[in-house]
Amino acid sequence: MDKPLVSISCIAYNHESYIRQCLDGFLMQKTTFSFEILIHDDASTDNTTDIIREYERKYPDIIKPIYQKENQYSKGIPISATFNWPRAKGKYIAMCEGDDYWTDPLKLQKQVDFLEMHSNYSLVCGGYLYGNSREKIVLEKESISFDLDTYTKWYTKTLTVVFRKKFLEDYMDNIGLYKYSRDIHLFY
Repeated sequence: MDKPLVSISCIAYNHESYIRQCLDGFLMQKTTFSFEILIHDDASTDNTTDIIREYERKYPDIIKPIYQKENQYSKGIPISATFNWPRAKGKYIAMCEGDDYWTDPLKLQKQVDFLEMHSNYSLVCGGYLYGNSREKIVLEKESISFDLDTYTKWYTKTLTVVFRKKFLEDYMDNIGLYKYSRDIHLFY
């Protein structure tokens, strides 16, 4: 496999009911580039681990799991920042948690094409369907800028984001500024 252009970062914990759909959403991606799937199972107590192992056996060159014996999140460890991002080989990182999934087989291709053509953008995100209500959230602007002090609305959801890996260094340098560092701190 060529060096991946995109590293998909996925965290899972007791996502037995969702993890297949999540992994299938990654594997259905039609791209002109290679990608890797970095999945971190945080000591699930259901069948999540077994399902991930099944996919790992089928796709050993793509799926790169970490299986924890003790839950790391409960110890206050930032999972993606500690376990997935440091091993990411891609220029870009896409995120999707184990209880979410992608429906568009061209998601990665469209987002990476945009970032490759627009070097002044740090990330790209898109619309999504929300929960059981199937409420469709559509972003209506190409670019959004705002002040975090007056921030009142979620413009991104983790499962829609692809960002440039080079911006992780600044985030990691400042992760201690937040009592509960979340994806929102990275995105904004």
